[in-house]
Amino acid sequence: MVFQAPTGNLDVLTCYLLASISQDELRAFKAAFELGNFARFSPMLKIKIVRPPEDYIGQSHEYIRRKEDEAGRQRAFLILDDKAMENDAVWYISYFADDEPPEDQWAVSKEVLWKMLIRTDKLATVYVNYGISNTSLQEDLGNCGVEFPVKEGYEQPEVFDYKMDMHKVQYSQPTWVRAEPQEYELNKGGEEFGTYVAPPNTLARLKDGIAEESGVLNDWVTPYPAGPFRMPDGTKKEFPEGTMVLQLKLNPDFPWPPFKWPKGSL
Repeated sequence: MVFQAPTGNLDVLTCYLLASISQDELRAFKAAFELGNFARFSPMLKIKIVRPPEDYIGQSHEYIRRKEDEAGRQRAFLILDDKAMENDAVWYISYFADDEPPEDQWAVSKEVLWKMLIRTDKLATVYVNYGISNTSLQEDLGNCGVEFPVKEGYEQPEVFDYKMDMHKVQYSQPTWVRAEPQEYELNKGGEEFGTYVAPPNTLARLKDGIAEESGVLNDWVTPYPAGPFRMPDGTKKEFPEGTMVLQLKLNPDFPWPPFKWPKGSL
């Protein structure tokens, strides 16, 4: 079986369950998160769903943010309340405007809490985009009809949603496999890809059966020589001479193991 990089340690966000929901509703929420997180085969994030402390119940998001800060839990967290459940969404709670650099003029008050209601199946992608500075919460709020500078307790007219069918998006998730010489074949030349005719030995794909057992969708792609791979524990994994890296797509229909939720999560 070809080598695929193991999933590293994922960030874990706490999700406070403030809504009174049934087990079926909880399962539906978790399923939506797993779908958009590509959780079985290419997860980006973990969330730990927990009951809130007693004093959080019935309080504002601002109150909860301050209590989290006082407890030294300063990272972003999630809230699943009635409004979120009604919109198939979850609240992403960030930070107060007073934590911003002084040159930022997004808010009229330092008491503004940056938060956004996000469609549940888009949460993981949003989180990754923020992590790599692909976009920002403020930019995304602007796309939801929020006007700037915002006031304390601002309203969000629309739920943030990339408006993508995540069932279809699953089939476009890339993986970089390292295939040893006996696991791939080179093209013979003359294959047509639209107007392009491939010269011989310029493309590679996995041999019959290898892709299927590895959970990837096979295709002709440009191969690249594989060097050592640094494992999560810091060790280097070496590969035989002639091993190639092929960028393919993961197969969501493969019997991947179930996603493991963090210990203690509902």
